[in-house]
Amino acid sequence: MPTKMNQLFDQIHKIPQVPEVVRSIINQLNNPHADMLQIAKDVEKEQVIVLKILRLVNSAHFGLSRKIGSIDEAITMLGMNQLKTLVVASGIVSVVPQLENFDVKQSWRNSFRTAGYAKWFADQAGVAADIAYTAGLISNLGNILIHIASPSEANEIDQHVKNGNTRLEIEKRRLGYTSPEICAELCRRWKFAEELVETIEQSADPLATEPPSKLACAVFLAHAISDYQDQGLDENQILTSLPKQITESLGLTEQMLTEKIPAVLSAKSELDGLLD
Repeated sequence: MPTKMNQLFDQIHKIPQVPEVVRSIINQLNNPHADMLQIAKDVEKEQVIVLKILRLVNSAHFGLSRKIGSIDEAITMLGMNQLKTLVVASGIVSVVPQLENFDVKQSWRNSFRTAGYAKWFADQAGVAADIAYTAGLISNLGNILIHIASPSEANEIDQHVKNGNTRLEIEKRRLGYTSPEICAELCRRWKFAEELVETIEQSADPLATEPPSKLACAVFLAHAISDYQDQGLDENQILTSLPKQITESLGLTEQMLTEKIPAVLSAKSELDGLLD
């Protein structure tokens, strides 16, 4: 790991730790033999996560016909895959502190959108959508850690991004590393699965790997689109800004993107309720 990245982690005296059940779910995303019954039992031990999930699934967004009072009921109504998504999201959200002069909620909204877009791109490319979704969900953690360790420099970078500059280029020039690289290192310290770590790390520059990782390309595009939305770009501007080499790496034609992206961009994330 580069010296400068080491120095950043040295400045963070207490790195947040994720609940064990979140780590377990993430590390079994691609395991068809995962013990879902045991995972559900482990979720029930995490009261903070349980309360967040029950409040969310009982919100108007889910529109369920009756109130849900337990994790078992949530599984019955939503399915295990949906529950896993909610557990991972609520567990990750709960470990990130509020920061001065940084809108953590807005950062999470960006992440929730990124997760949804990454999953869609991965589905189109026929690669692991759960990995892409999770990578998109936690992709902003690197930026949050930079804000914790170097708030003034991080705020300057954010201002450059608001003015239309590319975050990764600004970070590399100012810091010597990028937020995806920091996020990947955090995930290593959290002992997350290597496939997820590599996806996040390579998403900083997917074309630097030969052949490019389709998962990394999906996360890169998703993050770029979410940032473009924060900058106020409309659908046409977003479509014309997408790097052609990366969209082609995913097998996405210009016609397909033009036809389908508007519906993708208009979809609301079911995770927004976690921020209430």
